[in-house]
Amino acid sequence: MSSHLRRRSLLKLAGAGALATVAGPALAGCGSGSTGNVGNAGKNVVPWPTYVPFAGPTPDAPGDKSGVQPLYLNYPQNLVRSVPEAPGDGSDVTAVVVTYGAPPKPLESNQFWQAINKALNVNLKVVVVPDAEYGQKMATLMASGDDLPDIIMFSNLQLPRSHEFVQSRCADLSDLVGGDAVKDYPSLANIPTYAWQGMGRVGGRIYGVPLERPKPGNSLYVNRTAFQQAGVAREWRTEEFVAAMTGQSGGGRWGIGGSKSLFGGFGSIAYHAGSLGAPNAWELRDGQFVSTLTTPQFEEALGVMRRLAEKGAYQPDSLTLSATDLKTFWYNGSILSITDGFGAVARETMDGINRRFAFDLARPYGPNATPWQGTGIFGYVTFKKAGADRIKLLLRVSNYLSAPFGTSEYELVNYGVEGTHFTKDSGGIKTTDLFKVENNVNLPIKYLGVAPAVLHLPGYPEAAKAVHEWEKAVLPGSAADPEAGLRSATRTSKGAELTRTVGDAIGAIVFGRKPVSAWKDAVTQWRQAGGDKVAEELAKEHAAAK
Repeated sequence: MSSHLRRRSLLKLAGAGALATVAGPALAGCGSGSTGNVGNAGKNVVPWPTYVPFAGPTPDAPGDKSGVQPLYLNYPQNLVRSVPEAPGDGSDVTAVVVTYGAPPKPLESNQFWQAINKALNVNLKVVVVPDAEYGQKMATLMASGDDLPDIIMFSNLQLPRSHEFVQSRCADLSDLVGGDAVKDYPSLANIPTYAWQGMGRVGGRIYGVPLERPKPGNSLYVNRTAFQQAGVAREWRTEEFVAAMTGQSGGGRWGIGGSKSLFGGFGSIAYHAGSLGAPNAWELRDGQFVSTLTTPQFEEALGVMRRLAEKGAYQPDSLTLSATDLKTFWYNGSILSITDGFGAVARETMDGINRRFAFDLARPYGPNATPWQGTGIFGYVTFKKAGADRIKLLLRVSNYLSAPFGTSEYELVNYGVEGTHFTKDSGGIKTTDLFKVENNVNLPIKYLGVAPAVLHLPGYPEAAKAVHEWEKAVLPGSAADPEAGLRSATRTSKGAELTRTVGDAIGAIVFGRKPVSAWKDAVTQWRQAGGDKVAEELAKEHAAAK
């Protein structure tokens, strides 16, 4: 990887993250010095970008307003060009993004990277930060007074005072994308309003471009072949679910598995809490925010998870497994179900399974389920402050990378160069061996701009059908998180600590280090540490947004 950041800046970002520990105090002076400055209450808010959907190819089955995605069983034969000319001016464009793959091959030997640079007419220089190091190194970058990269990608990971940093040191895009102004960037206008709302405003202004994700949140991926062979139906109730998971465990195989990152917060419990009717993070009652942590449904979900662990259904190392190792166990059939973000339902997941078993998503098991939706985004990108012409160029780059399904730009960004990274036949896209090491995972340009997702899994039409059926069954009764897009000063400064309190308690209770009755003490600790204050601030923000 390379960058034109000044050497001192790059060393700080890439080196040991000791400076991350001072991120909080260093950022306190970013904006006005008050964390409340990033809120939207009492501000004249910029209108959301006007939604102008792309008139793309006709799907095999339509999407709908509940979040069901349009289904494409076949790749479009006739692509259109959505960006008439290259967006760049031949200059360097630097970026910092998270990565979940191997580092990219150097530009000099990377035909995918070269093709992207040519199409964009820029010299794209990317610093990729492994997900395990992302929080620490982003804190280091935000605390630094050195030059910033042109494009900074923020994931959904809660970073202390990130919104103050964005407001102080990143470009205000409001006049360029707010309302009808976004029509100058058709791919950005094609991003659904819910994604912009999920990103939210800062101080009433728009500072980023959202990286859209479908509405479903964390979901339970299942090995349908194993459960079907055991006579387990797609529809189940709580006791049937517990019996299915425990009945398939033993002899080096487990019904369900988790990871360190999942048990670090809500990720491990989202499917269970939604199955049993718990609110999605918060419930609005007469204008007040009531935490799902305080509800009997959430505590019941903890009890179900505890029973699974006691019966040996949970992989015993679930508190310490890496996300990569968890997927490896799932791919090889050692673990029959895992929780993952819905955005991971993608070609790489299908290739990882490699037809060893049929892929499916689990239906909720409770009679009054409220499956949890996601925020509608994976994160967002911001641009460092610069002149208007430079910011417009960066927006054009993001616009190109966000080109929708059915365009030639989308094909390049997602599959590379035809004849080099993929071929086409009557079955659609066939990727080559080179694609395995040259793609938008290893060179994560999909985190600089991304098309709104459609349901298309090249070479795996049956899996795509199964996911579409799941969406139709689950999404109409799903619940959104009312916090999405709102600002809380306490959440900004203490969000990571509050999430860790919850995650530690969930892990301790599920795996028997503490009784389920200890949950009430954990909730009290969470409330006193800032949870009640977050609720108060969100209520004010919500009232202002209305």
